[in-house]
Amino acid sequence: MVILRKYAHVLLGLLLAATAGFLVWYVIDINTPSVPVVKAQTKLPVGTVIDSRHITVENYPKAAVPPDAVHNKAEAIGKTVFEGPVLGGDVIRKQHLEAKVGSLRAKLNALAPDRQAVDLPAGTATGLKGVAMGDRVDVYGEVEVIVGQQVATRIERVAHNAVVLQVPGTTELKGPADIEEAFVIAVLPEEAQKVAGGIVRGKKFSITLLSTEVK
Repeated sequence: MVILRKYAHVLLGLLLAATAGFLVWYVIDINTPSVPVVKAQTKLPVGTVIDSRHITVENYPKAAVPPDAVHNKAEAIGKTVFEGPVLGGDVIRKQHLEAKVGSLRAKLNALAPDRQAVDLPAGTATGLKGVAMGDRVDVYGEVEVIVGQQVATRIERVAHNAVVLQVPGTTELKGPADIEEAFVIAVLPEEAQKVAGGIVRGKKFSITLLSTEVK
């Protein structure tokens, strides 16, 4: 008891110092603005189409947030990683999701290296809005079939989960005014043959935008 009384003032001083430190930390914490940012859960290579499993949201001190940080999942889900890779734990930035102007070969290598680039006929899907580079589409075309002894035409899917490489009206270099721009998509080699065959025969095509859940 004597020893305890002897050092009571020391213990009290330590307690008061700890309390003061906690109060300072608390005041600073509640007065430091924080904002939500989207972070990568795992490594996201170039060409990754982001879904909810790839990302999480955490609060960061405002001063530590990059100026082009993505702040909510809706801004990232369904988008393609064009600049990366984005490492696990890194903040997703708008520059990661912005397609850089470059050659068609560079886009193909980044987004669909195992596929071939094909041009759809000008005027295909002119009424379809909101399609961007990196989106996935199904392509439908007119296919000739033999019915009895006659040749008939029917609509079939000629390419599945094709990757959009170029959208009409988004290229930097414009051609003559009377040349209409077209969609450029990446398809599997066997699908490229079907599309090319339809183009040679003057067939029409249509595209449908796929859900981000489709792989």
